[in-house]
Amino acid sequence: MKKIVLSAFILASFASNAQTHRFIYDVEYKKDSTQNITTKENYHLDIEPKQIKYYPRDFFVGDSLVAHNLAIPNGANFNTSNILTHKSGTDDYEYYDVLENIILKLPSKNKQNWKLTDEKKKVKDLNLQKATTTWGGRNWVAWFTSDIPFQEGPYKFHGLPGLIFELYDDQNNYKFELVKTQKLTKPYVNQYISYMIEQSVPVNEEKYTATKLKYYDSPINTLRNNSGSTKTNEEFYLNDGTKVGENNSREVNERLRESVRKYNNPIELDKAIKYLL
Repeated sequence: MKKIVLSAFILASFASNAQTHRFIYDVEYKKDSTQNITTKENYHLDIEPKQIKYYPRDFFVGDSLVAHNLAIPNGANFNTSNILTHKSGTDDYEYYDVLENIILKLPSKNKQNWKLTDEKKKVKDLNLQKATTTWGGRNWVAWFTSDIPFQEGPYKFHGLPGLIFELYDDQNNYKFELVKTQKLTKPYVNQYISYMIEQSVPVNEEKYTATKLKYYDSPINTLRNNSGSTKTNEEFYLNDGTKVGENNSREVNERLRESVRKYNNPIELDKAIKYLL
């Protein structure tokens, strides 16, 4: 998704009272900070009158397939790892961390202290201005546009006098770029997102870290116990379709542990959990 879809009609519509404005970002990031390998995904930023949602596009794709009675393609590896909700006009966020059948709901207050610069540029029909901040253990550069009058951006970034168009850190671990806008005539309800929010367990920072460490110690046992099963040989499925049973539980357990250790490069680097071998 390369072409930026912006027109005079769409830009003018931002001033209207539409139910939902959707902004789609290309997000390119390093799952493993020690490797020069990047992953690119799309994320949706849905701005409604009272609430903002930020989530991987795979939630939208999966919901669309089910709504149209279409099968999920074999081998599909959807990213349904996290959801963010944000109350408009506040610094209040709720982060939903999806660990297979465990959904943790972690509330937090987030505010960046932006420094606006005089540096400007123009992309397509948009006038951009540069701003910088240090937040979450990283130094960030943002290009925002007052042409789109929302003080929002990807992830937990907000508070600039216009929508964040481009955002990146100075170590090239994360880059966000706006690539498409959509105007929805009615609120968008995603059954997967609604279900995960309803099933989430509220935690504080201490409980969140403890739960993540417990999961890492033995992912298979944690998932099995959370499903309510008391039989160690009872089969169950991971979100990626992997069937876990007595014959492969040890192998899958080690794969999940290795993935947790390896892909531990969060946007908020100062909150990275330390996992031991």
